[in-house]
Amino acid sequence: MGLLEGFLYGLLGGLLSEVLGLFRLRQQAPADLPRWFKSWFYWATTGGGLAVIYLRSGISVQPILAVNVGASAPLLIGSVLGQAPSIPPGRVN
Repeated sequence: MGLLEGFLYGLLGGLLSEVLGLFRLRQQAPADLPRWFKSWFYWATTGGGLAVIYLRSGISVQPILAVNVGASAPLLIGSVLGQAPSIPPGRVN
């Protein structure tokens, strides 16, 4: 599988994992949609980028695995960012 094909399968997986969020946005006016909805960067990193990393690492990726990697990417990113430790405020001397 080539990088572009892997990216597209990963992107498809990312879109599938975002279906519920997109479904909730269906009744909003286009001007009221969140900024991330129109961001190419958001959609490129929602699965497609992670599938390409697998391919560039020399891992043999079948289409179903690329879709699975793409679907899990937003969940992994969300869990990693959601577990940032709280840091108490510093002291000024």
